[in-house]
Amino acid sequence: MNKLSLYTLFLLAGLALAACSVERNNPLSKAYHNTSARYNGYFLAKEKLRLIEESLQEQMVYDYNLALPVYPAIDSTTAKAFAADLEDVVKKASFPIQYHKNSKWIDDCYVLIGKVRYYQLNFADASRTFKYVNSISKDDATRHEAHIWLMRSFMMMEEMENAKAVSDFLRKERLNRENARELYLARAHYNRLAGDTAAVIENLSLSLRNFKEKDGLARARFSLARLLQAKDQDKEAYQQYSKILRRNPPYDLGFFSRLYMGQVAEVGNTHDIERIAGYYKRMLKDSKNTEYRDKIFYEMALFELRQNNPEKALEHLNTSLKTPGSLPNQKAYSYLLAGSIYFDLSKYNPAQAYYDSAVQVLPAQAANYEAVVQRRNILTEFTFNYNTIHTQDSLQRIGRLPETDRIAFVTQMVEAEEERRQQEIARLQEQAKQAEQRQGSSINQNQNNSTGIATTPDAGGVWYFDNPAAMTTARSEFNRRWGDRPLQDNWRVRLRGEASEQEQIAQQQTAVPEAPTESAEDRIAAQVQSYLQNIPVTAAAMQESEEQVEEAMFNLANIYAQKLQDPARASETFEQLLQRFPKTVHAAESYYSLYLLYSRAEDERKTAYYNKIKQEFPNTTFARLIDDPDFMSKNAADNILVHRLYDSAFMHYEKQDYQEASSLLATLKQQYPLNDIPDKVAYLTVLITARTDKPVVLLEQLQRFTADFPYSPLKAKADQLLVVYNDLAQKNQLRQEAPATPIANNQEQVTHNLSPEERIAAEMALATASAAPTPAPARPIATETEILESPAAPEQIVIAQPATEAQPETAQQPVQTPPTDTIIHNQPPVATATPLVVTPEPDVDPLEYVMAQDTAYYFVIIYPSDAPAFKDIDIRYEKYNSTYYKKQQLQTTLAEFTEGQSMLTLSSFDDYSMAQSFNVKQKAPQAPVGRIRGVNFTTFVISSANYQKLIEKKDLDTYLTFLENNK
Repeated sequence: MNKLSLYTLFLLAGLALAACSVERNNPLSKAYHNTSARYNGYFLAKEKLRLIEESLQEQMVYDYNLALPVYPAIDSTTAKAFAADLEDVVKKASFPIQYHKNSKWIDDCYVLIGKVRYYQLNFADASRTFKYVNSISKDDATRHEAHIWLMRSFMMMEEMENAKAVSDFLRKERLNRENARELYLARAHYNRLAGDTAAVIENLSLSLRNFKEKDGLARARFSLARLLQAKDQDKEAYQQYSKILRRNPPYDLGFFSRLYMGQVAEVGNTHDIERIAGYYKRMLKDSKNTEYRDKIFYEMALFELRQNNPEKALEHLNTSLKTPGSLPNQKAYSYLLAGSIYFDLSKYNPAQAYYDSAVQVLPAQAANYEAVVQRRNILTEFTFNYNTIHTQDSLQRIGRLPETDRIAFVTQMVEAEEERRQQEIARLQEQAKQAEQRQGSSINQNQNNSTGIATTPDAGGVWYFDNPAAMTTARSEFNRRWGDRPLQDNWRVRLRGEASEQEQIAQQQTAVPEAPTESAEDRIAAQVQSYLQNIPVTAAAMQESEEQVEEAMFNLANIYAQKLQDPARASETFEQLLQRFPKTVHAAESYYSLYLLYSRAEDERKTAYYNKIKQEFPNTTFARLIDDPDFMSKNAADNILVHRLYDSAFMHYEKQDYQEASSLLATLKQQYPLNDIPDKVAYLTVLITARTDKPVVLLEQLQRFTADFPYSPLKAKADQLLVVYNDLAQKNQLRQEAPATPIANNQEQVTHNLSPEERIAAEMALATASAAPTPAPARPIATETEILESPAAPEQIVIAQPATEAQPETAQQPVQTPPTDTIIHNQPPVATATPLVVTPEPDVDPLEYVMAQDTAYYFVIIYPSDAPAFKDIDIRYEKYNSTYYKKQQLQTTLAEFTEGQSMLTLSSFDDYSMAQSFNVKQKAPQAPVGRIRGVNFTTFVISSANYQKLIEKKDLDTYLTFLENNK
């Protein structure tokens, strides 16, 4: 090599070294670093991320009954599955940032890293990365891409206002085709979360012109078509379905597009109807559609509904429910549609059965889940009352038959049931026998034709299961088509909860009843006796049955009027109630309801019920309401004063100032006759009478209370007082006159640990076995809460007078004889007291946790106070609740639990199941704590009563143990 060549070589090497320096800014250095950054880092990272996104898309299992989601679902499972690949993307994208700092691909690499953080569910870090890109990038396209992903990150963090701000900012920018498409999709996703369907349609429509990838365009068109169809824009939906089919879409999208075209196609005459019906039949015959047959029958039902043929639609739905299929939630949609058809036909009993089945299979996260549950509950309430009426009427008709006819009727019915039972047993046995024969035949065939998979070599000389590339490709295709199913036999049906053939055989064999040990005659006789016991024969049983019918008819009428919005049937049921039970306790409310129903219908019969209310119930709330519809709101202010007066009267009662308590109650009843606590006022009057007036007056008030307030929660206590009264009357132990001083009660120490029943017995025994020289001070009276809630409150009012008995002399208490006027008539002059031994019950810890029904339940999070992940957790939960649980109106309370621990409380839920459901959903990524990792925190549900105990005791581990033991 000559000197010139050597010099040239050294020169080129020097230039190369100069270009490699990140400190230089010459064209050669820029070209080198840009090329190296792009192809040695950015390109590799971008391709790896593209493959990850395609895998996410392929693994999606879509519900084609709805518009498809804009983005593939991501959660902790997907983040974990792609963890290694995502970290590899970060590693490749970090290479240019570290070694080629002066290249123009640095901002693009940061965008890739932000996307990785997004897919890792680290949305806060992702948003910071995208903000950084916006601050350093000089390329508009890159900044726009970062803004769009920042908007997506905000939506995942439920920061909807920030997401909207980003969207509004991008309205002023000029975007390239790819970014424009992604912005419209992001806005569609935003509006879908906000429930604005019109805006979703608009943004999906705008995104279509910017698609390059065929499958993505087909998915967007399909979602747009489903939304248009839901908005009854059938012509526009038909156009979108047609455009999907023109471009050879994936099989699933093509199949469902063809299927839904029948729903939106114009049907002008019989020929069109027959054409579409024939189209569905051809789809049923196609072997490629075997797994979708249940869906095809469902669509056929919808088509029949469109033609106003509900009976034919129900036939197709029943076929759909019996047909196996692979689509998620299809059974739920079929149950719902059948239930809605019966509901629209006002056939509420079968509608309840279908809605109940739908609730069992419909995912709790479905958008209409709460509405379905609410309707199911209404229909369940309707069915209970409806069946009560018909059952009791049937039993009454049987009960009125002569005894011989009644027994013959029941015997005939039981014999018919036994015959059907025997037929069912024979049918099940025959099915089991046929299944065993099929199983044996299948086993023999497999044995005769058995060949090992390894005996047939692969065409390429490599065994299939030794080829990782082939297995990966096949697995991805399988997941795309069937979803991620466990490796097991009969995988097509087992994931859906359906049994394999062997399991079906076992189930059928188990379902076949064993041969009965008793004879058919004995079994029939026993069943007859069981039925006869439930038939009302006596006058008391008939009266009880009639009371059940009366209450059920009233409830049913209200359900028709208020929940089912069926005024015609409501009016009819109210009329039947008043005709059958003219003296019903619900007469006033029934008159008022009929007055309202007929007023809304502008029916002249409203005048008749107006007059009835005014004449028969002039001093009731209903009489005031028909003249002043705002009476209830005006009366609410009066009821505040009523409660104050009542509280004051109760306070005087506790102080044994019975005269002042009676005066306040009289004022209350005179000034506010239509108050909302008449039962409490009447019961407090009874308590005062028990301590101040003659027993005969007390008896009259107790009888009047039970008659006037049959459904009051205080009626049980009034009944207990009546039992005590009648028991003393039978024993001739009632005092004859009103006591001059408050009644003594010196048995408190003996009886305070007993149950209510034991307390009654103990007090009565002590009342007849002791003679106090002077009345002891009356024990403290129960509080209002105890009167309403404690079963022991009314029994502790002593209405018996001590008998005249001789007591053994002691140093502390000499024997004395009570005054003559207190001696009970017909009592033996002298009797020896029988000592009553009372074993005190062990003390009960008032702060012990109990698993009892409560009126409110709280969701609680206890976490380290210094954990950065929980910063502003209360604010985040307020946003979360306003988005997902707005109807519940949950209140957020943040407080210190123990030193170093904070407690966030969300209150309150009406029932435990709702609160527990909320607790379970906190594991989802959209929940404020669903993405927190590496911090030890606890979430649980607690009743309001246990919550107060937990606040006082601060024993979290004890409560969690109690909760675990009472699952």
